[in-house]
Amino acid sequence: MEETLKQKFKVLLAYQKKDIELRKINLTLERDVSLAEMNKHKRAFNEAKQAISECEQAAGGLLEQFAALQKYIEDNEALLAELENADETGEEELESRVRRLESLKSKFQTADKKMHDIDDKSKTVCKRRGDALKYGNAAKQKFGEARDKHNALVSSKADEITRLKAELDQMRLQLDKKLFEEYESLVNDNKFPPVVPAAASDKKDMFNCGGCGLSLPQNGNALLSTQGWCRCDNCRRIIVHLS
Repeated sequence: MEETLKQKFKVLLAYQKKDIELRKINLTLERDVSLAEMNKHKRAFNEAKQAISECEQAAGGLLEQFAALQKYIEDNEALLAELENADETGEEELESRVRRLESLKSKFQTADKKMHDIDDKSKTVCKRRGDALKYGNAAKQKFGEARDKHNALVSSKADEITRLKAELDQMRLQLDKKLFEEYESLVNDNKFPPVVPAAASDKKDMFNCGGCGLSLPQNGNALLSTQGWCRCDNCRRIIVHLS
């Protein structure tokens, strides 16, 4: 490999090494158990919050039903009092009053059943809301504990991240523009690391890709021999052979 080109690749590989360090730290933060716990407890809290909202809506509906049923009972009680206090008249009027009283008796039985139904539903709603409050408060507390642990980890890595970012910014100024464009293009395609060494093969003067491990074709091996680098036909990574 021509010395100037070799130097360009050495600078790029040094940059990549720092980039890998930074990515490892970021991956550690992303895979932090405390972060996973935070997300889990956040979901639990939101579920509890939704349950409480649904309970409050259900309670509002039950209150409306209760108010309507109470009015219905009061109206029928007023009619009952009217029928009971009415002056006696003829036999036909008396029979009509008896039929109406029987009808009111049936209505009161129905109303009583509905009242018990509302009472049972109210107890269920209250219990569900109470459980949701308890569950939500516990989730909130555990979320706070997990957040504090994750923040502590982030803080412990902050100086190192800042240092690596500053070093990468500085090294970027020394990189060959075209090589770095290829580097970033491969990174954006999730090919990391983008630059890999040529891995020795069992066959003499033959190499494998240091990224995906596949054997290089004849033209790839020829390029490594003549110019010191080539592209992998399979994963498209840049393969270098600096020696």
